[in-house]
Formats: sequence, structure tokens, C-alpha cells
Amino acid sequence: MREVVSTVVIKNLTTNEYFELEGETYLELFDQDIKVYINQESDIEYAELCLTFLNTLSEGLIDEICKASIRYCNEFLDDIGEDIIEFSKPTDVLSHITPNTISIPKSKNKTEPVIDLELNCKWEEEHGMQCIIRNGKATYVGPYYGLNPYGDCDREEDWNYV
Repeated sequence: MREVVSTVVIKNLTTNEYFELEGETYLELFDQDIKVYINQESDIEYAELCLTFLNTLSEGLIDEICKASIRYCNEFLDDIGEDIIEFSKPTDVLSHITPNTISIPKSKNKTEPVIDLELNCKWEEEHGMQCIIRNGKATYVGPYYGLNPYGDCDREEDWNYV
């Protein structure tokens, strides 16, 4: 895992109309702030655990997510008759992806971070992209369908590019 340079800070924390906590935090991988939604049955400590995990992803997990993103990108482009994109290295796909939000679910295990990211991607502007990480592994990368991060994440379906 990469070293954490600073502690996770959730800024501008408020309660929204759905009684979720809503704020912003810095996402190191993309070098930008991202909107955070914390389930009303979760808490700040669990959110900080998840966000710290997200900001310290191993290079291997980042590589796996990037390769899955490339598979999603190129299959989508091929399906619509566009040229696929050649990437020199897997992390080059990150320049085509912009994080939108991270949702922190109600934890089933307070020591296990669960990441549910909604992202915008240049190749699929309508549905974007969702990335779910659970048990320290990528369990879903594909179109944003609002999948339950504790569900089976459509592991056997061809739209899960993990």
C-alpha cells in the first residue's frame, strides 16, 4: 500500500434531504475533491476508514481496476463502432475517468472498508461507470447501475469487467 501523507478530512459536512451525511474529501488517485455520501445508518469513523483505504490502494489493486476499466472502455467503443483506445500502461486510462461521488454504505463489518464509486468516463457519458471494492478486492467495474456494494455485483455478467 502507498503511504498516507495526511489524515482523511471530510469537509462541508451537512445532512441532506435523505438524512445522509454529505460532504467532500480529497481523492489522492485523481488529485481532486470528490462528493461523499454517508448512509444514515453508518458513521464518520467508518467513512474515514473507507476513505483512508481508498487513498491507500495498493498498486496491484489500482492496476486491476485500470485493466478492468480498459476492457469496459474498449468493449463499449467496439460495440458502438468506434476505434478502441490503445493505452501504453493501465493507469493511462485514469485520464479518461473523473470521479463523481463515493457512497459509504451501512457497514456490515466496521473493520472492512467498502468502496462504492460513481465515475464519469469519456467513452460512456450517459451511464458513466461504477467501481465497487470489497474485501480488499475489486468486485465490480462497469456501467453505473447503482449496484448494491454488498450484493454479488453481477460477477458472472458480461458487463462486469473485473
